[in-house]
Amino acid sequence: MKIVVCLKQVPDMESKFKILDDKKVDESQIAFKINDFDNYAVETALQLKEKFGGEVIIVSAGPERATKDIRQAFAMGSDWGIRINDPEVESGDNYVVASTLYKAIESIGDVDIVLTGVQAEDDQAGVTGVMIAHLMGLPHCTNVVHLEVSDDGKNLKISRELEGGLNEVIEMNAPAVLSIQSGINNPRYPTLPGIMKAKKKTLELKSASDLGVEIKPKTEFLKMYFPVSEHKAEIIEGDPETAAAALVDKLKNEAKVI
Repeated sequence: MKIVVCLKQVPDMESKFKILDDKKVDESQIAFKINDFDNYAVETALQLKEKFGGEVIIVSAGPERATKDIRQAFAMGSDWGIRINDPEVESGDNYVVASTLYKAIESIGDVDIVLTGVQAEDDQAGVTGVMIAHLMGLPHCTNVVHLEVSDDGKNLKISRELEGGLNEVIEMNAPAVLSIQSGINNPRYPTLPGIMKAKKKTLELKSASDLGVEIKPKTEFLKMYFPVSEHKAEIIEGDPETAAAALVDKLKNEAKVI
């Protein structure tokens, strides 16, 4: 079985963010890591490989720093990968990224399953997997929390998470594209032998032009800014009776405004 996992390197959300010229984030103060949802996708792929054999291929679009996290996926057990090294792709919108990933997957050929995380921690758009499926003309399922594959690897039984704590069970045929939700498994840690082997595994570098991709964004970037809070907390001081009366008056005034 040939399984592709789309992996994204994202900023650690605990980092301090600073915006430069309303256009981009200052990366000098930011730590980067594998998108958490993608870790679950990698583990799902490795479990399928252990059951059916074959190979797990990592496909990612990102600068040189992304190589570290791709090789972490190699250390977990993935076999080889492709890093799309192109500033135009990195600065492009979701469609640009998805169309480039699609071309990279197409260049691999005869892929049985494509896995993505359900969304990225940075933009939380949750559209990459859907776009790739559309471009590939394959069936797709989002929010996958359980996956069963038939012995011949052709039929998929999927449980997907819905709102309100509900699950939906569907069946589809491979090849397919699946967006993996957190909690489907427990991602493994890289072992020391795995880390040593990861250094020797093949990582191909390709640009958009190498893949025959014409950069055509569907959206236009205008401005980046921190949202401004419209509400402020206020401490009402005084004894309980006075403070309670003041609170009631404020609530009445708010109600009149509404």
